[in-house]
Formats: sequence, structure tokens, C-alpha cells
Amino acid sequence: MSNIRNILSILFPSNRYGWMLILFLLLLLPNFSVAFLGSDLSGNLFKQIAYLSFSVLLFLIPILFLKARTYFVFASIFLWLAPIEIGHILFCRMPVSVGLMSAILHTTQQEASEFIRSVWIYIIPIVCILGLYYWILFRKIENKPLLTGKGKILFAGFFLIFNLALFIEMWRLASFTDADYTRMERTVDSFKSKYRKVYPCDLLWATSEVLRTERAIKQMNEQLRDFSFHAYLRQPIAERELYVLVIGESARYGNFSINGYERETSPLLAGTENLISYSQVLSTANLTETALRQMLTRATPWQQEKAYQEKALTDAFRECGFHTAWIGNQSAKDDFIQRIVSNMDAHFFSTTDYDATANYDEKLLPHFDKILRQNHQKQFVVIHTLGSHFRYNARYPESFTRFTPALQTFTDYGIVNAANKELLVNSYDNTICYTDSILHEIIQRVANTQSVSAVVYISDHAENLYDDDRELAMHGSTTPTKYELHVPLFIWTSESYKQARKEKACALQQHKACKVSTTNLFPSLLDIAGIAYPEEELQLSIASSCFQEDSVWYIITPDKRVIKMK
Repeated sequence: MSNIRNILSILFPSNRYGWMLILFLLLLLPNFSVAFLGSDLSGNLFKQIAYLSFSVLLFLIPILFLKARTYFVFASIFLWLAPIEIGHILFCRMPVSVGLMSAILHTTQQEASEFIRSVWIYIIPIVCILGLYYWILFRKIENKPLLTGKGKILFAGFFLIFNLALFIEMWRLASFTDADYTRMERTVDSFKSKYRKVYPCDLLWATSEVLRTERAIKQMNEQLRDFSFHAYLRQPIAERELYVLVIGESARYGNFSINGYERETSPLLAGTENLISYSQVLSTANLTETALRQMLTRATPWQQEKAYQEKALTDAFRECGFHTAWIGNQSAKDDFIQRIVSNMDAHFFSTTDYDATANYDEKLLPHFDKILRQNHQKQFVVIHTLGSHFRYNARYPESFTRFTPALQTFTDYGIVNAANKELLVNSYDNTICYTDSILHEIIQRVANTQSVSAVVYISDHAENLYDDDRELAMHGSTTPTKYELHVPLFIWTSESYKQARKEKACALQQHKACKVSTTNLFPSLLDIAGIAYPEEELQLSIASSCFQEDSVWYIITPDKRVIKMK
């Protein structure tokens, strides 16, 4: 006991460090919640210890500059904000995200009141904890330095060593990929991401991202204020019209059994009437961000600037009187997507992120149902899924574990190596089975509206799965392979659509074996809905009898080169 007291006397000046320890433990309540209840740390003792150690270091940094009472007054800000982190952990098993902070910052007074009434019982322990904290702070804590001079040197040295070890570990894990970043860039990004996952850094970062995105949206909207496609309906019809675009993630054409895959991964789609599968569709980019810009606007690999010089296809639908809605399981922090969504009639974004272990696309369906129940005469809905994004086993419920052995529980990028190919492929194929189910549910819901309708599904890009001797995994290679570019494109049309737009339905069927790229989506989707505009190029629409397939595919790489693909 005397040795412990001697050590404490070297590190700390005379102060009531027992009371300070209680205050510090109260400050760490959200961090304990993440460590023991968070989906990516639960059950892993080493990761829990590492996370809590990191948390302690971050919370202690201000003691290098502040005296005891001043420090705890400052730190109490994060105790007031702790319920946000703890609540998200309890309900979503994940730390706060950009989507959550966006929802909080944009909530209405009525929504806030309803939420508070629903969780009022939790307010009592929160008030008690705050009361205890401030009682100890002002009755038991003296405003003296928290560390001695030697203590400050030891703490600063330990902090530097900890960060160096963390950086080295991120460097080691970054060795598996030659994707969209260099190894150093990947390492630095992974290093920063560790900070972004520790409370209160995660909350501060998410809030700053929301505010930064809002500034970017405002600037883009100002630049595009006077832009118009001058779109109009070529042949208006009296019936209700409903068009749905489902954007997939990392889905490979060849892993759907409807396209000839030996495993039965898409039986529901295979049994769906009026569904067309296109066999030669390539994404013009192997990164989500770049691919989306060339899907939703008239941007191409040769004219990338159009994504920011013109509005998107959702805006063209709005010009023609369509009620537009966006339902997304990702891209809550993408400036470009948020610019588009800011001008739509309704939207929903998931409040969790890629790391959530139960962030299933099925949770988007109730929001889709809500939009359909509004029963607008003309509706256009975009559903942006997580699909087959790594971590594969986090993309589907346990009931869809149809191919085994598969990845289990939480898996980090360190598992991505050729030795685990069987695990990765099995888990990936399970995501395709789940996508099959989600698309079937969406199509059934649209069919039940008995409207003139179409559902279009296309993936942003595909995925490498150790397909050849290059042993590439995932996507984003600076030398893109066919495996990460060949994407599925499915188009379903209702019987009433085939009657109302016979020529379009016929053209869609005729072009299912033609060479198509994701840049054809913009003109094709507008043409499917009967929307025309002065600068339209019907030779780019697969719904037009004038369609001309590409003789060469052009792809933009992560390092911004434009290359040809055979």
C-alpha cells in the first residue's frame, strides 16, 4: 500500500484523487457502454481493454493544461452529451454516427417532445448522475494541478508510445490492399478512424461532418439554382405511376443464380414474372462515390464535371410533377448525395454505419411502405442499400446463412486474405441471397399498388473475391478487373406498364443482351418514365428503339485515369 502511495505522490500533487476517480469513471460511462455493449467490441477482451485505454488517454489530455476543478467542469460537457452515445449503443449497438447527429440536429420540436416523452424514465438516473458529479466536483475537488511535472512527462510519453503502436498496427493491417489508396494513405485513414470511434471524438467528428455537409449543400444548391432540364412528360397517362430505383452495393453479376451461378442465390428473382436481367452491364467506376455521380447525373468518365454542373435525375422527375423520396442505408455524409436529397420531397437515412452488425436493408422497407401509403399520383423513389458491402456477415440475418462455413460475429479487415477465400465467398453469397429477398419484397410492394410501375436495380460496382492469380479482394483497384465492374441490372415492369408503354417495354426486352454501362442509367430511367428533355440522347436509353450499345466501355479509375475495358 505504501508503494502505491509513493507512486501516486510522484504522479499526483496533494489532491483527493479518490473522489477524482469517481468523477472520471462517471465521465467514462459512454465508453464502458461501447466497450461492453458495442457490437464490434463485445466479447473481445483485448479490444475492450485497448478501447478503454484509448478512451482514458483521450479524456486525460486536458490535464496537461488544466487544474483539477477546471478540468472536471470542462469535461462535464461530455457528461451532459453522454446519453446520446449511451442511447445509441443500447438501441443500435454502435457509437454515434453522422446519420444520427444529422437526425438530432434536424429534428423538429414536436419530434423532440415525442422522443423525450417516450424515454422519460431514463431521465431520472441521468439527473441523479449529474447531481452526484457536480456535488463531488464543488464539495470535494480542489483546484490544484492534476499531475506533477514528472507525471506530465510520463503521461505525454505514454500517449506518444500508444499512438505509435496504433499507427504501426494500422500499417500492418493495410498491407492486404492495393485499392483506392496507397498503403500510407490507407494507414493514416485507418488511424484517424480509431479516433473517430472513441467517445467524445466520435460525437464531435459526426457533428462537424453534418455542419460541413450543410455548408457544401448550400454552396452546390446556390451554384445550381438556375439550372433546369426543362423536362416534360412525352405522353402523360391518367393512371397512377410509380418508379423505383434500387441502388445495390458491391454486387457481382456472376453470383446471382438467375444469371447462371451454380449456387441457388436468387430463386425469388428467378421466379418473378416480367423481370429482365441484363447480361453485359459494366460500372464506369469501381468506387461508390464516383459510380453514384455517373449513375445519377449525366456525368461520364470523360465529363466528370457534369456531376457538379448539372442537377440529378431526381430533379428531372420533380420537374415533371413526381413526388420524390430517398431511402438510404448509407451516404449520410456524402455531400453530393445530400445535395440531391435536400431538394427531394422526403428522405430517410440510417442512423448507423457500415460497422453495425445488424444494419440490414430490411429496415428500409417500413419507410418505403410509409412513402407508398401516401398514394401520390406520380412517385419516384430511390432506395440505396448496403447490399454486399464488407463486412459481409453483417449484411444479412442469421437465417440467411445458407452457405457455410461463413464469417462469424464481428470481423475486421485483417481477415481479408486468400487463406480465408472460402469464408469470404460463402459469406458474400449469403449477402446475394439476402439481396434476392429484399428485391423480391420491394417488387411485391410495388406490384400491390396496381400502378403503371417499374423497379430498376443496379449495383454501384462489383467485387473481387480472389478470382484469379492476382489474388485481389474487394474493390477499388487502380487496375480494375472485370470482377469488380460487371454488375447486375434487373428491370421489372408491371402488367399495366406493359400496356401503357408497349414500345418501352418491348425495347427493354430487346436490349437485355446489349452492352450497357452505368452512365446509361440516367437517360434510360427517365425514358422508362416517359420523361423527355430538349438535350436527351435516346440512343443512350435501353428503353428506346433508337438505343445504340457501346463498342467500348470507358472506366474511370481511383487515380482518375480513364481507361478502356474490353
